[in-house]
Amino acid sequence: MSPLWLIAEREFRTYVATLSFWAALAIGPIAAGIGLMLMAGTQQPPAPLAVEILSPDVQWKRAVQVALDEAAALEGHHFSYGVSKARMTVAGYGPGLVDIGFTSQFPLTETGRVLVARTLERDAARRTSATTPLTVRQTSLPDQPAPADAGAIARFILMMMLWLTLTGSLGMLLQTVVRERATRSLEILLASASPHQIMVGKLVGVGGVSLLVLAAWLGPLAVFAAFAPKGGLLSAILIALAAPDRLVHAVVVYLLAYAFYGSVTVALGAMARDSASAQNLSRPMFIVLLLAFFAGLAAAMGNAVSLHWLLYIPLFTPFMMLVLQGGAIPPIVEISMLGMLALTACVAARFAIGRFVLRDSGAALVPGAG
Repeated sequence: MSPLWLIAEREFRTYVATLSFWAALAIGPIAAGIGLMLMAGTQQPPAPLAVEILSPDVQWKRAVQVALDEAAALEGHHFSYGVSKARMTVAGYGPGLVDIGFTSQFPLTETGRVLVARTLERDAARRTSATTPLTVRQTSLPDQPAPADAGAIARFILMMMLWLTLTGSLGMLLQTVVRERATRSLEILLASASPHQIMVGKLVGVGGVSLLVLAAWLGPLAVFAAFAPKGGLLSAILIALAAPDRLVHAVVVYLLAYAFYGSVTVALGAMARDSASAQNLSRPMFIVLLLAFFAGLAAAMGNAVSLHWLLYIPLFTPFMMLVLQGGAIPPIVEISMLGMLALTACVAARFAIGRFVLRDSGAALVPGAG
């Protein structure tokens, strides 16, 4: 087997051979399943509550039922009428006066009970003024805020998930390079593999772990979207997240972002002498990643136009592409940005390969040398 694949297999096994990794991996499907059950539960109408109206007047009894239905709907209830301990009494005491009473078990708040009384007064006033001419005037109302864009929310969630996976993968990649550099096992490894094979092997091994994590998080979305109850913002977001074209686009962008940032991470790890120096060297990169996250958040909150220029900076390109996807980027620009990402990843990889040098002589390590 090629040294490249041996290195990749070793790095992959290092991280996936632990119970904690698989436990963390299961969080994605479990969380998605719980979310689906909660969504299904919110779509079910509440069970009707049995109440009873006691009144000698059929007309008043019918009017009270209409008023109760309105109040119940506002409080999230649904009433069924029949024999029950939750009772309401209605009695008329001459023209213009009606008494209503509620038992303590009646499922309405004090505000709801007042609303029933006001609704009865309103309906009575309507019947009294039925013969009065009605004049309707038109007025201007203030603009209402635009409804939430499920597609924009889905793009931000997808960007956040990929950002979390990327930063976690870069941390693993940095540690695996620094660990071998600090113990000088990297020099021993270079006796049988070229710098190119080592770098690509580590990228592939840790990248396989990150893709496994992504599959565990994104894969169930496609399954759950088919069973998600229709209607509502949550359902629209889930369906938007599981759109095949969006998932394919996100994976392509993630692979290019990982190739670029991963190559930079390997270079920083190869330049460091220990974990402390690796953290110092990598801190600017992780600060840039943090800025990229907040830039994506700001773009998702409605500042996409003012932050559109960040799309053309390779450090921010993958995150802005995910947030601005959906017609905001012309196809020719999107293809150009993907090409630019691929080019910068190649440049970063070339730079990383050149960081594998001997400590003492500074000469590049080549298999068989020395």
